[in-house]
Amino acid sequence: MGHPFSDRTFRRFDPEALRAVVHQSDIEHRLLGAGELEIRVRNRVGPQFAVDAGDYGCAVYAQGVLPRQALTIGLAPFRRGLVFTNGRPLAADALQVFAEGATVDYVTTHGAHWRAVTVTRDHLQAHAVRRLGRELVLPATGCEQFEPDPVMTLQLIEQIEAGYRLAADPATDPGTMLLCDMGLLDALTEALAHGPGSPEPRGARTRRRILGALESVVRLGAQSAEVDAATLSRLCAASERLVEQAMRQGAGMPPKRWLTMARFNRVYAELSDPGSTRSVTDTAMHWGFNHLGRFASNYRAVFAESPSDTVARVRGPHRTRVTPCGTVSAA
Repeated sequence: MGHPFSDRTFRRFDPEALRAVVHQSDIEHRLLGAGELEIRVRNRVGPQFAVDAGDYGCAVYAQGVLPRQALTIGLAPFRRGLVFTNGRPLAADALQVFAEGATVDYVTTHGAHWRAVTVTRDHLQAHAVRRLGRELVLPATGCEQFEPDPVMTLQLIEQIEAGYRLAADPATDPGTMLLCDMGLLDALTEALAHGPGSPEPRGARTRRRILGALESVVRLGAQSAEVDAATLSRLCAASERLVEQAMRQGAGMPPKRWLTMARFNRVYAELSDPGSTRSVTDTAMHWGFNHLGRFASNYRAVFAESPSDTVARVRGPHRTRVTPCGTVSAA
């Protein structure tokens, strides 16, 4: 049909496979807590635009660069927890328009679904002129949030899901697919035309700056586990209260928990690397986990497998062992 379509479900965390969750993007994923480790990714690429869906059963942080040659319009209509994008809460009916090559910081505190339509600015504006008689007001850089009538957002969601159903059916003819695509562009244009846009507020920019400072702390390895609130305040160039408030308002969790989860993901990334030769114990301690029994238990809760299972899956079954008391060591 000329409309490439893929539908993949991951029951094991695979950051590399998730990098292209949005067409022509480069997005890093991290888990933010225990939960249902199931991620479904659907990608549909048509002649005019691409439509991508990420259905997360667990708390996730996704950060990276969106397509450099096209706009990305994102929404998160279905969620069981809070959703934040670029340092601000995302309402269930809101759309976020990212300019070409913009960065995205997406946080869901529980299971949530994200939808993204990637379309060139010229194509979207040409469609708007044909339908509305005028161009849309869209951001030249960064990201703006639009809040149309919920009915319009619902119509857009229905068109996205209809497109997936048709693309998955080999009996769908090109004409039907084209009509569905036109309906999606109509719904998207109407939603953006009638939803007042607002750029990133100052508070969101501050929260993103603080999040960036915390990410630099993560790279300190074991030292990051020893960073206290006063040190974080100094590194973030903000008061302790502001750092705490910024992370709760922009990521749904306190800064120390954010750092802990980031360190768990660094351990997972290293243990998942076939080229890594460091033992589980040394890797855990390098990232500041000194209570190995507690570390192994929490690791399993987050990644749905033990540290030794991760190593055995990637490097072979005889590289690690787990002692009866729960500590993990080299075999």
